[in-house]
Amino acid sequence: MQAVIFDFDGTIVDTEKIWVDIYSKLISEKFNHVVPTEIFALCIGTTDILLYEYLRKNVDATIDREQLAPIAEKLIGEQLAFLEPRPGVVELLSTFANQGLRIAIASGSKKKWITPFLIKNNLLHFFEEIRCADDVENLKPHPELYLAALDALQLPATECFAIEDSVNGAKSALAANLQCFVVPSEVTANLQFPEAVILKKNFNEVSLDSLKIK
Repeated sequence: MQAVIFDFDGTIVDTEKIWVDIYSKLISEKFNHVVPTEIFALCIGTTDILLYEYLRKNVDATIDREQLAPIAEKLIGEQLAFLEPRPGVVELLSTFANQGLRIAIASGSKKKWITPFLIKNNLLHFFEEIRCADDVENLKPHPELYLAALDALQLPATECFAIEDSVNGAKSALAANLQCFVVPSEVTANLQFPEAVILKKNFNEVSLDSLKIK
């Protein structure tokens, strides 16, 4: 193996719970409606299209993304400034770097969220390449993000593996023919992941020895 490609949201930093909590509160305050957790779960690791489709169908047909998204993004950005990497992530990055692995990110977020967090937490130097929503047309579970990261690294999928927290992210990595570790976040812990992933409870359990020999 020559490289590892990390997801960002929910994997390097647990933004997923913040996203769910903020949207839940906004929707409750503005529309007096409680969104089922399974609707939020469908959006984890991909776009929020399904959330807005649900709201227009079940709450108000006139709901527009611009009514909620700017408010939610502002609140999420404010909280992101205080978040730290998930436990074990920094140690794992150091281990991989010491093992000579090249390290990249494939994230459905935009660079305006990713880069400031990495700089603030002194992590930017670990990542050789970052491919995100700014770089592709199709987000996870489509494989384009991982294919873009592989192209940036100029490596075949057989020489790389992914680390994810979400079902959509795992599907994206597998569709790009990558082996994929999944370390669920609080929000994704009870979801059903594809059988092909290597499921781990925490980042301390992630290692090259766990990968399947191809």
